Amino acid sequence: MIYVTLGTMFLGFDRLVRKMDAIAASSGERVIIQTGLSKLLPTHAEHFDFKPHEEVLQLNREARLVVAHAGIGVTMDALQAKVPFVLVPRLKRFGEHMNDHQLDLARAVEKRGWGRMVLDVEDLASLCAGPPAAPQDYVADSERLIASVRGWVARVAEEKRG
Repeated sequence: MIYVTLGTMFLGFDRLVRKMDAIAASSGERVIIQTGLSKLLPTHAEHFDFKPHEEVLQLNREARLVVAHAGIGVTMDALQAKVPFVLVPRLKRFGEHMNDHQLDLARAVEKRGWGRMVLDVEDLASLCAGPPAAPQDYVADSERLIASVRGWVARVAEEKRG
């Protein structure tokens, strides 16, 4: 099963819905799409708008492959489930987001070997057809993250005072 998630963004992600629906139609594999607030609904893939987080985590664990927008929440869920995943960043030029910040996360994930990044949805068919590459082990480093955030807050506070 391929699980696809679009997140909670109020803008549509039609190019991903269309492509994954076409893959569901041609492959015969079960595809489940979390559509969020998208107005375009698939006709060949199963779909839902939102589910409780625990149900979404279960879909991640059951999936052979997760295909997702490049949001931090879905990325963390896929990493923790240790399931192969592909990030398709929402892009400003297609009216899918207000800016292209999702590119940064997708590039960082791919650079670390945790998942793949796809910019052209036409590349998804071959990725979905073959066996997905196992992700590199992800180890959360919350202490380093907390220290980094504290340092940033301290710098901003100092700038405001000075």
